[in-house]
Amino acid sequence: MNRRTAWFLVAAMVLGALLVAETAERPALTNADRVHDLAGDFACPVCQGQSVAESDAPVARTIRATIRSMVDEGATDGEVRELLVSSFGEDIDYAPRGDGLTSLVWILPVLVLAMAVRRWQGGAGKGRSVVGRPVVLTGVALVAVLAGLLMARSVGDRGRGDTLSGEIRLSTRTLLIEAGVAGSDEAIDLYGQVLEIQPSNVEALAYRGWALWRSGAAERARADMADAVDLDPTYPDVRVFRASQRLADGDPVGAASDLVVLDGLDAPPIVGDLVVAAHLRERVAGELARGGGLLAALELLDSGLERDPGAASLLAERGWLLAGTGDPDLVALSLVSLDAAVLAGPDNPYALAYRALVNGVLLGRLEAAWEDSEAFFGLRDRPTGLADLLADQGLGPER
Repeated sequence: MNRRTAWFLVAAMVLGALLVAETAERPALTNADRVHDLAGDFACPVCQGQSVAESDAPVARTIRATIRSMVDEGATDGEVRELLVSSFGEDIDYAPRGDGLTSLVWILPVLVLAMAVRRWQGGAGKGRSVVGRPVVLTGVALVAVLAGLLMARSVGDRGRGDTLSGEIRLSTRTLLIEAGVAGSDEAIDLYGQVLEIQPSNVEALAYRGWALWRSGAAERARADMADAVDLDPTYPDVRVFRASQRLADGDPVGAASDLVVLDGLDAPPIVGDLVVAAHLRERVAGELARGGGLLAALELLDSGLERDPGAASLLAERGWLLAGTGDPDLVALSLVSLDAAVLAGPDNPYALAYRALVNGVLLGRLEAAWEDSEAFFGLRDRPTGLADLLADQGLGPER
């Protein structure tokens, strides 16, 4: 073997070793890794210089949600790419494809190497030694095969039955159960583990968002809740969480829209109980009315009453908002709602307090007002704010 052949073989072996190391040392990607990598491979269709992974535009969030769902369903990277390119065009794809003109990106180095070998072979006819030619060709073939393996790993084309995340010690359901009884910080970590395994798990996204919100990480919480809604607009829990978040952010219109969507969903009873316990719909309606959106407030309350016509708190809030206008006709109409509220919930503190105030302050019906006031103060659990309001208007427990 001559010196040129030896050096060529050494170079081929070094390059082959590097390719093997690159291929062998990287662990199998988790679903979350694949989603992140894929999102970085596509340009945001409506942004300047941002990838889908970087952008917070609604269309980028929708694309990320699509990628999550496809990855968790077992789609290959090629199938994800094919769908997005067919939907948004070739310009969305940052990664060069293996066909057409872009195939030159992949095959040009191989062509250059082949031309060099061909030239070397041609030199043999001019008196150069041909000893070692099979060894050189074997080295070239080895490099080509290893390069193909590296490309296959980079493209990440996996079958639906292939393992995507290596050994999974705990199921997502086990992690979710543990997170439900864990403290805030631990729960956030556990929900994160679920999302590493299954990025499209809307329950983990929604509840991690809520845990983040309660812990003060507002920006991350908003992002998780928005992603959860994008992934599954019909998941009821996140609608409650985001309505609370939007109300706290001073966005009662957005909060109301989430609650109206919730009314159209087949939510489990516990979700409705959460809305009632937090007095959420009434609080949102009150903020809408104070901002000049009385009609929107009444529509929100009526949306809830369509599902539960006997909801005393909603009837009471409706009557109170109508009375707050000061319009005689609407004040009279408010009593219709307040009477229905007391009838539906004789021990509902809001129904009793609001009717006492309307009768005593607006209509001068003191006897009826005192009757409701005494019933209110006879309750074991009564909101402090309502008690103070009645006392300020001379309708307290001491006349």
